[in-house]
Amino acid sequence: MEEGLPRWVEDEIRNWMRSQWEGDWPGPRRMAQAMPDVCEFPPQPGHDDDDEPIRIPVNHERACKVHALYEALPLAERRIIQAEYTRRAEYGDLPAHLRQDKACRVIGITLPYYKVALGSFKQRVWRAFK
Repeated sequence: MEEGLPRWVEDEIRNWMRSQWEGDWPGPRRMAQAMPDVCEFPPQPGHDDDDEPIRIPVNHERACKVHALYEALPLAERRIIQAEYTRRAEYGDLPAHLRQDKACRVIGITLPYYKVALGSFKQRVWRAFK
């Protein structure tokens, strides 16, 4: 997190990120999953769905504010935000500094520009909510 910015700035961006990924997961059940013979509700301990992470609800009103800030960015800066948040998996399971280096090569920008643009976006989010 950028020095001087409160933790909630990252929380607001992550709320927006979750809003971008909302919806049902695509595709059918994995073949390895056996269909239960009986539907149990509520699910019993040890149920197959226990391994799914708890979904944090999205505050849509606040996510819309962050999305408006994102939409106002130039394309290169949008791609930076995508690399950091919504499309992070496309850069592999890399530590932050390696992911940022790879994203810079893909986007065609320098690392200092990447860091300044990312920090600027976080500052804009902070100003929008303070």
